[in-house]
Amino acid sequence: MDVLNSSSPDSSAKADSSENGDSEEWVGAGVKRSAAGEPAMAGRHARSLSVDSLMGRFNFASPGGAAANGAGGMFSLEFGSGEFSPAEMKKIMADEKLAEMALADPKRVKRVLANRQSAARSKERKMRYIVELEQKVQILQTEATTLAAQINLLQRDSSAVATQNNELRFRLQAMEQQAQLRDALNEALTGEVQRLKIATIELGIGDSCSSNGMAQQHNLMFQQQQQQLQQATPIPFYQLQHQQQQQQQNGTANKHESRE
Repeated sequence: MDVLNSSSPDSSAKADSSENGDSEEWVGAGVKRSAAGEPAMAGRHARSLSVDSLMGRFNFASPGGAAANGAGGMFSLEFGSGEFSPAEMKKIMADEKLAEMALADPKRVKRVLANRQSAARSKERKMRYIVELEQKVQILQTEATTLAAQINLLQRDSSAVATQNNELRFRLQAMEQQAQLRDALNEALTGEVQRLKIATIELGIGDSCSSNGMAQQHNLMFQQQQQQLQQATPIPFYQLQHQQQQQQQNGTANKHESRE
């Protein structure tokens, strides 16, 4: 930047003339003449608004004055009431349109630079927000995977519990059926005992010994049947009918024997 501060319109114009290879000289304030004494063409004068030609019109503070004032590496560019920082100066020199605009309306250039800086900050905030959202999405995906695994385990446990529930229901139904059969058998045995007692009473006191023997036999049979009822497996109904028929036949035979 010191080299740029020490440059002048004459030096920059001479550098341009030396690069183009033409023998031109400067007369007065920025008017060029060729070696033959003719004014330069209007097309060549378009370079007066370039960055190189604008550098001569920028008012830079001298290095000695900056050191005396204690400003260090800071300098300002003044156009009317507008001031530019070194960072803004770099941006203006990097953009030819901003450099041309700085001569006409410095405040507008300040607004443009402020808008660009605000847009850059907004873009940076947006990028940070996007990064945060991506991190949150990854966390949520991990949690969703964990929850899915837990749901699968719970579904398996629920299926096992449902199977056990069905088995217990079937067992309960079987136990209810056994209880119903047991009650029916008990009622049948009770009715048979009552019938035998009535038949014994109707026969009279013919033979007390035979009657006592029959009563004991019936009591033994009744006790055996009660023991069978207490077991887990019930007696089928057809076996009960067969036992009742055998009891009736035995009772009839005993009656005939007692009469003889």
